[in-house]
Amino acid sequence: GGGSAYMRGGRGDRDLDLEALEQRYEASVDPFRQFSRAERQRKFNEMSPMEKIVFIVAKTFLGSKEMRTALFVYVLAMHLLVFVTTYHWSHSSTCDSFHNDEALAHFHGGVPLPETPNGVAVANAAMGTADAGLG
Repeated sequence: GGGSAYMRGGRGDRDLDLEALEQRYEASVDPFRQFSRAERQRKFNEMSPMEKIVFIVAKTFLGSKEMRTALFVYVLAMHLLVFVTTYHWSHSSTCDSFHNDEALAHFHGGVPLPETPNGVAVANAAMGTADAGLG
């Protein structure tokens, strides 16, 4: 009894293997698939090296659901990092030095420098340089 069950299991596995091989063989001799494969290869060979790199990278990153998810999480994390960093630096106490220094206050929301045809002279005068270019 036990030997025949083993043989049936083995025969079933062999039948599945033969069926899979048969499907692979039929796919390999399918003229439509061969044409499609040849066209894809022809178009790939016509690409410039930069296009080939972009194509391979895109196929790698967008080829599976896991990679698309990982790419989405990475891009989201980078955006959050930029937003948090920007928020931190825009509300940091180190920015007070811009407000306290008269020559730099206009860079960070302070009083703008007066507009004159010679803006450099006004900026130099605000910084207190000896040669302000006013005369």
